[in-house]
Amino acid sequence: MMKRIQALAAAAAMSLASSVWADVAVIVNVKNQNTYTGVEQDLIQRIYLGKASQFPDGSKATPYDLGKGDASRQLFVQEVIGKTPSQLHAYWSRRIFSGKQQPPRTVDNAEAMKAAVAADESAIGYIKSTAVDASVAVLFTIED
Repeated sequence: MMKRIQALAAAAAMSLASSVWADVAVIVNVKNQNTYTGVEQDLIQRIYLGKASQFPDGSKATPYDLGKGDASRQLFVQEVIGKTPSQLHAYWSRRIFSGKQQPPRTVDNAEAMKAAVAADESAIGYIKSTAVDASVAVLFTIED
């Protein structure tokens, strides 16, 4: 009986871990699904660091960010931005203090992210790939 409970607990832990660290999809407004094909990770990194403000076609890029502590945000920051969440916080703190610019707009969760991206043609965001639906278009997926 104890072995069965341990096996179930291990399976539950693995399931929970995979749901927390699910793949992350970088998303844009559906009107731009064909316009922004081939956007590179480097450009997305520059947009989220405030070093670029346009997509390759010259249109405005408005980044949206998930709140601190979100598992998708942590994966996105590490894999796309190339920083830890604390390093990114320090980076934006310096930029805000120096008056250079403001960080990306923050939304509370995947549903709010999809709504923001669906409502703003210039938007770019990210969510768990399992949360993607027809309201947004995927640029690429970050696999965990």
